[in-house]
Amino acid sequence: MDQLLEKLIPIAVQMKEETVSKTIMERVKNAMINTVNFTKIGQNEGEKKQVTGKLIDLTLVEDGDLCVIDFDINKKLSNEETDKIRQNILDNMLPANVGLVKTAHGGLHAYCNRDGYTLPSNRCLKCIVLDNIEIDIFGQMFKYKEHGGMKQKELVQNRVVGPNSSFRETKNNKRETLKYEAINDWVNMTHLASLREILDSWNVDIEISFKEYVDKVNMRDFGWQITDEGTIDKMNDEIAQACVNGLMNLEIRNYPQPINMEVSLLSIFS
Repeated sequence: MDQLLEKLIPIAVQMKEETVSKTIMERVKNAMINTVNFTKIGQNEGEKKQVTGKLIDLTLVEDGDLCVIDFDINKKLSNEETDKIRQNILDNMLPANVGLVKTAHGGLHAYCNRDGYTLPSNRCLKCIVLDNIEIDIFGQMFKYKEHGGMKQKELVQNRVVGPNSSFRETKNNKRETLKYEAINDWVNMTHLASLREILDSWNVDIEISFKEYVDKVNMRDFGWQITDEGTIDKMNDEIAQACVNGLMNLEIRNYPQPINMEVSLLSIFS
């Protein structure tokens, strides 16, 4: 066993170095989806619409290690207050070796390496809450919608808006065009900081144990409970309560556009 480890460790180190030495653009180039008509909606195959930005689907990033920390700054603050908070994040919360994108409402996306940190889900929403800042963390933990490993073909979407993307929204009866912009050399960044080191510097720990991770893989985070017909299969009281709890503090963001599909939450409660 020791001899086997002696052979495997250098290989693992080499593979890691090959990953971290790639630029962000090299890592995401096959994970980018066009957005159209100043929305955050991905372009469907064969559509001919105006391309106005890019989504990055972290599930499609081959190395599975790229991670995004999303700093959402209170949108009720003035531009001056928002700028001050964002600068404080840059000066005091993040190392230099992260890819940085200024979000449409003045927040930040910080790109780093997950580096083996076991997140509880692909999208850890509001997992850290500070004064006027809510922090989400996005990473590739569960690639497939259901348990089944490489045999399972249907992937989980795990998308963030990329730099140089624009969308429009109406505020105070005025139509505005907002943009996501890289604020450092995002495209060419390599050897990104470790998520673990960043969270440790904040004295924050949201990591789950390997056993918890395996349990989540086996259950696939309750996703198998709802069938394609919208009916619920074998939902026990614990899972039903989890669904209800998941709707607490629900935010629905409206990007005005024609609605071509009907969306219903009725099946959750039937």
